[in-house]
Amino acid sequence: MHNSIAQGDLNTSKQELKKGKEENVPQQDIRKSPNHNSGERLTGTILGSFIVYTIYGMIGNYENEGHLHNRLSKYPYCAPLNGNYAKSRSDIHRNIRFDIEDHFMYSNQNLYGNHLKAKLRPFHYFYFQSEMFQLFEYNTSLKKHDNLLLYNLDFCYDRIRLERFNLGFTIGANYVANNVKKGGLAFGFNTEIFIAKPISLYSSIKWSGINGLPVNTFEVQGKYHQNIFFISIGYQRLKIATPKYHFAAIGLGAYF
Repeated sequence: MHNSIAQGDLNTSKQELKKGKEENVPQQDIRKSPNHNSGERLTGTILGSFIVYTIYGMIGNYENEGHLHNRLSKYPYCAPLNGNYAKSRSDIHRNIRFDIEDHFMYSNQNLYGNHLKAKLRPFHYFYFQSEMFQLFEYNTSLKKHDNLLLYNLDFCYDRIRLERFNLGFTIGANYVANNVKKGGLAFGFNTEIFIAKPISLYSSIKWSGINGLPVNTFEVQGKYHQNIFFISIGYQRLKIATPKYHFAAIGLGAYF
């Protein structure tokens, strides 16, 4: 039997997040030279320029990038060649869309979970996403079950909105419940490729930190679309503090 199961990975994750990362940073005596202030001004100018160009690159140029004006579709493959977005065809557009999906995750007989995800798309410019991971583990050494609840809430923006491909980023926060009750900021990317009706390939990655420790998620899944519904099968990986969790996942979803 794997040692991490005997020790209880979920309990390890929760205890580490609750305790936090212990860092001893030695104090340094910083003596400012005469050129220190001018150096700070130059650094600030360079950093400010970098931030401006980064934001511009992440948002895009609506005057010169036609794909940014593609509209939100009713659902993927409601027309033969469209995914989440479509060009100017009023018969396949939707002003507001709600996507929901649920995945059963399985690692082994002692470790499994559930991943519920919902997206509210008020229009095609951006959307909001909420997620709930609920992990269950049977601790063989203590002869009892343990669980961990992880919540995510994100603002999402698709930087590329082609009819058969979209790529975007997410900015938000996460929170671990149970006896941890701590949260942190999160940042990630996601993409979906609509290969050919009725198949698409979705992937997302998200980095976060809680109490100085990583809380990262990664998933990849193949989807089979049938009108407003889809089924999926894939792989999900979570790193919560030190322990890493690997799951096969199968799910169902719908677009409303």
